[in-house]
Amino acid sequence: MILCNRMNRENRHEPRFRDFARAVIEELCPFPGYLEDVSVTGCKVRFAHSFDVDIDREYTLAVQPGIKAAVKEFVLTVKPEWFQNDGENVEIGFTVLRSPGARQFINYVETLAALEEQELQEA
Repeated sequence: MILCNRMNRENRHEPRFRDFARAVIEELCPFPGYLEDVSVTGCKVRFAHSFDVDIDREYTLAVQPGIKAAVKEFVLTVKPEWFQNDGENVEIGFTVLRSPGARQFINYVETLAALEEQELQEA
């Protein structure tokens, strides 16, 4: 059974950038998930476990970026906009709220954008 709640998963208007980053939200799951993609306004996180998501609450998301981004771990306050639970995995689309780590998050997104531009030029 697939549970999908709220918004269409493809509603972000900002460019998205992929990276393999560890994502920890202790309030939701004791095991880490991973960031699938990011934009300046939000991110998509996938967990290899099934659980319920309260989309009306805010969560603390700790992000440990991948090696290619060369950015240190940062913490964000996020709010779910949508989630999909297929019984084995959960995907969640988050909006990033004002939080101490928001500036680091923007730097992270800008770094990924620059890396993607560099890869396109080299191709």
